[in-house]
Amino acid sequence: MGALRLLMAVAVIFSHAPGLAHGGDYPGIHFSRGQTSLGPMAVCGFFVLSGLLITRSARRLSLGRFMWHRLLRIMPAFWFCLLVTAFVVAPLLARREHMSMSTLFNHPTGPIGYLLSNWSLGIDQWGIADLLSKNVHPYALDGSLWSLGLEMLCYLTVAALAAIGVLKRARWFVLVLLLGAYVHLVLLAFDYPHLQAPFYAPVHKVWTLPLIGWVSADQLIPLMFIFGLGAAAELYRERLPINAPLAVLSLVTVVVTARYGAFVIIGVPAFAYLILWCALRAPRPITRIGSRADLSYGIYIYGYIAQQCLTAYGWNRWGLAAYNAITVVLTVIAAAFSWYVVEKPALKLKNLGYDDLHRLRLRLFRRRAPQAPAAEPLPAQQAADERMGSGSLR
Repeated sequence: MGALRLLMAVAVIFSHAPGLAHGGDYPGIHFSRGQTSLGPMAVCGFFVLSGLLITRSARRLSLGRFMWHRLLRIMPAFWFCLLVTAFVVAPLLARREHMSMSTLFNHPTGPIGYLLSNWSLGIDQWGIADLLSKNVHPYALDGSLWSLGLEMLCYLTVAALAAIGVLKRARWFVLVLLLGAYVHLVLLAFDYPHLQAPFYAPVHKVWTLPLIGWVSADQLIPLMFIFGLGAAAELYRERLPINAPLAVLSLVTVVVTARYGAFVIIGVPAFAYLILWCALRAPRPITRIGSRADLSYGIYIYGYIAQQCLTAYGWNRWGLAAYNAITVVLTVIAAAFSWYVVEKPALKLKNLGYDDLHRLRLRLFRRRAPQAPAAEPLPAQQAADERMGSGSLR
């Protein structure tokens, strides 16, 4: 599935490009009559694959081990991205905008405030010290981070379902939750002519959750629905047919509904099936892509930063094709650095257990312990040693 994740990460970059470079519309928004665009479909692809893989992991691992794996996959690279944004990108932009370092770091929304406000996936501060104020989309340094909190919320939901035994003994309950979300989406669609509801249809309901921060129902419900479709595909994989005719039918359904209506209630499930078919029926050479170096996460979280920086430096004047090409090159470099320096080393810790920690402690203790000088045996001890024929008891 690495090739699909890479493709969708790059699609997010292409989706943001017209708006961040020139204030243009998102690709596909006019074709779908406002129902969706390239970016939301790419995010949908991420979530349906995540739903399948995360559910598989939750059924296989203990609860503690499952959450440890999820935290290792998300948080180290996320924290590193925050550090790069605060202490590398922000000073470079400040220099570009003729802002002194003292002004930057003493600003109420400076780099330190950016780290403290966003460290837990709840993004409460999008900009740093009023940088990027002249960009087409001002202030926001990394707009792609918004979905990470929702993804973590999906992980927590799966963990809760696993803890109460739903995933192994009552998988039908997942279908009940899916049905509830689907009914909600259908009712929203009836408020729009020809059922042409946007994927993120406004609900005007916001919650503030611990650590994750604010969560909007506009985004939460459709994304959890698509995540749930991937989870259901894993739970009922023995009953789910994966074949080419259904894949072709799904593709036609996606195109027709995106153009004429009912995309959210008919096209989205068809799109989820199409993504699963591509993932499970891909030719063997394609399956090797991303198997050793998964750059998709890094591309996703650094693409927006690269685009905003290119716009700030005026490189958007060279046209959209050059803008996209330079963005992809810069983002792939940043993603590779993130993978080899942060993500891959962090993932090596996922099987760390108590025994490993105990061995590490003993190794460190032995290495640091000073060697005690050999003591002269006492006469009584020396006599006992000679009787035992074993020399010194040291």
